[in-house]
Amino acid sequence: MREDLFAEVAVMGAALNKSLHYSVPEGLGAGLLPGSRVRVELGKRLAAGIVLSIGSAIPELPRGVNIRPILDSIDKVPAIPSDLLQLCFWLSNYYFYPLGEVFDLVIPLRASEPIGAAPKRRRAKAAVGHDPGEKEDQKPEELELTADQAAALEEILPFTKTPAFAPFVLYGVTGSGKTEVYMRLMEKAAQSGYGSILLVPEIGISAQMETIFRKRFGDRLGVWHSAISEGERKRSWADIRSGAKKIVLGARSAVLTPVQDLRLIIVDEEHDTSYKQDDHLRYNARDVALMRAKIVGGPVIMGSATPSIQTVHRAAKNLYRLVSLPARILNRPMPSVEVVDMRREGGRRKMFSFRLREAIGETIACGQQALLFLNRRGYSKYYLCNTCGHALQCESCSVTLTYHKEDDRLRCHFCGWERQLPDRCPVCGHAALFPRGFGTEKVEKELRKLFPQARLVRVDRDTMSSRRRLVNALDEVRSGKADILLGTQMVSKGHDFPNMTLVGVINADAGLQAADFRAGETLVQLLIQVAGRAGRGEEPGRVIVQTFNPDHFTIESALRLDYDGFCQEELKSREGLQYPPFSRLLKLLVTSGDEGAAVSGARLLAALCRERAEGFRKGGGSVAVLGPSPASFVKLKNRFRWQLFVKTWTSPDMQDFVQAVLEDVRKEPSFRAVQITVDRDPSSEA
Repeated sequence: MREDLFAEVAVMGAALNKSLHYSVPEGLGAGLLPGSRVRVELGKRLAAGIVLSIGSAIPELPRGVNIRPILDSIDKVPAIPSDLLQLCFWLSNYYFYPLGEVFDLVIPLRASEPIGAAPKRRRAKAAVGHDPGEKEDQKPEELELTADQAAALEEILPFTKTPAFAPFVLYGVTGSGKTEVYMRLMEKAAQSGYGSILLVPEIGISAQMETIFRKRFGDRLGVWHSAISEGERKRSWADIRSGAKKIVLGARSAVLTPVQDLRLIIVDEEHDTSYKQDDHLRYNARDVALMRAKIVGGPVIMGSATPSIQTVHRAAKNLYRLVSLPARILNRPMPSVEVVDMRREGGRRKMFSFRLREAIGETIACGQQALLFLNRRGYSKYYLCNTCGHALQCESCSVTLTYHKEDDRLRCHFCGWERQLPDRCPVCGHAALFPRGFGTEKVEKELRKLFPQARLVRVDRDTMSSRRRLVNALDEVRSGKADILLGTQMVSKGHDFPNMTLVGVINADAGLQAADFRAGETLVQLLIQVAGRAGRGEEPGRVIVQTFNPDHFTIESALRLDYDGFCQEELKSREGLQYPPFSRLLKLLVTSGDEGAAVSGARLLAALCRERAEGFRKGGGSVAVLGPSPASFVKLKNRFRWQLFVKTWTSPDMQDFVQAVLEDVRKEPSFRAVQITVDRDPSSEA
C-alpha cells in the first residue's frame, strides 16, 4: 500500500508568510513534482498553488485542524523548472516578499489556465516587419571580429561549456561592438544545446536588438517585455517553458522566464536604474541575473560603457572578471566634446547657445543628423505665481504640475492627474501665473522656428504612447528620414544611428543637485552614454554640452569622457561616508492615506528598529538606523510617505536584522493602520 503523501504548497497571489500543507490524492502522486501548479481550497475559495516539496511526514498542526486534499493538478509538467523554483525561494527571502506573490509574477497565466492554452498565433506582421511564425530563410553573414572582440570571446567562451558560476564585466566604450560579442556567445551556447537570456533596460532598445537578433537566430528567439500583447505573452512563455525557444531577449522580467538548460545570462547596460523594479517585488534584474547564473552554474556577462560603481568596485576586488573593449569598431575615434558656459549666454531661460545653434545648422546642411538631449518632457517645468510664490501642485501628490501646451493641460508625471491652467493663482487670487523652465515640447517648438525645413522627431513618454510608435520613430531616424532627433533618456543609450554626427546636451545640470548620493554617478553615466551616440558611422562625431556648472567635478568627468577617473574619486568619497558599495542599504517606506498615521507609524517603526539594533549590536552584529524622515515626495497618489533607512556592513546582518524587525511588526496591532514596504538595495533615496 502507498504511504500517505503530503505536499507543501505556496498559494499563488496570497500575502502569506508561510506555506500550507495538503494531502496528495492517490491518483496524483506519480506526476506531482516541486514546481507543479495545483488547485487547492483556501478558506472558502478555490486557489492555485505551487508545490514546494512532497513527503510522507505529517506536519505538526494545531489541534482540531484537518489537512485538506489537493483537488487536482493544473499542468502535465511543472510550470516552474527546478532552477527557477530555487530562484523564487531566494527572491522571497532576499527581498522579504511573500513567496506566493513571487510565483504570481513569474507565471503569466490565470490561476486555472493550463500551459499552452492560449489561442493559436495569428500570422500578423509585427511592428520591427517580421512575421512571428515565420522562419528565417537565410542567415546573415557574420561580421569580422576586432582583436579586442576576439580576445573577449576567447576569455569567456570556456565558461559556457563547464557548469561553473563566472561573473564577467564587459567594459566596452560606446560603439565598441558589445552586441556582436553577445550574439557569438549565445550562438555558441545554443550549439551546445544550452539556453541563454539577454536583458536590455528599456523597450526601445529591445526593439532595435530584436531586429538584429531575429536575423541571426530566426524563430529560435523568444521576446519578452511588457509591450507584447497578453496572448503573445502567454504563447511566448509556453514556447520558452517547452524548450521551443531557448534564446530569450527582453526587459528586466525576462530574467524570470523558464528557459530550459539555461547556461548564459547577459545584462546589457548593466548600470541602468531601469533594471530596478520600483513597486511590488522591488528586485534588481542585474542582481537576480547574478543569482540565477549562480544557481544554474554558468557565466553572467554585465556589459556597459559606464558600469555601476558597485560593479567597478567588485571588479577591482577580483570578485568579477574584467574584460575590456577599449576602442570603437574600425578604430573610429571617440567624439570630440566641447562645453558652453551658459552663464555667459544671457540668462538661464535660454535654450540654445549660439554655438549649438550654429552646429545644428552645419550638421543639417551636410546631410547629417543631430541628437538633442533634454531629460525633461512637457512644455514648461511648472507654473509659479509671481505675487505669492505658489507653484501649482498636484492634488494627489506633493509635486509640481508640468504644463503640456499641445493639449493645454497641467499634468502630474507621477499619478497622471491633470487640470486646465487656471486664470488666477488659487492661493492669492492674482493673475500672476507664469511658466518656469522648459521641457522637450517647448524645445521642439523653438527648433521648428529656428530650422523650419528640418525633419524633426521627438521621442519622450508624451509622444511615444505605444511600442509601435517608438519603433517607427527610431526607424525613421535610422533610415535617414529625419534630420533632428530630440529626446529624453529614452534615446540616450543602446541605440546605433550611423549618420548621427552631432549630440547637443541642452541642460547638463539636470539632476546634479538631487538628494541622492548616487546623483553624480547617474548624471555622468547619462552624459557619457548620450555622447556615445555621436560618430558611430564613417564620419567623426562631436558633442556640445550646455551647462551652468562647467567646473563641477561630475560635469568635468563627463566632458573628458573619463569614467574611470570619476569612479576612483567617487569610490574614495563613498568609502569615507560608508555609502554602498562599502555598506548595505535598505529602505523601509511607511505609507497611509492618513498623514498622521504615516508619521506615527514611521516613528513607531524607528523606535522598534533602534530597540532591535541595540540588542543586535550586543550580540556582535553591526547595524545603523537612519530616520525617520519625510520621503522626497511626501505624498504620491493620495498616500503620505515617510521612510527610514537601515545600514549594515554585511548581507547576513541585513537579513537577520530586518527579518527580526518584520516579525515584531507583525505582532504589533498599531501597524495595521499603515503599509510598510521593504526596498532592499534601493536605487534612489526618493
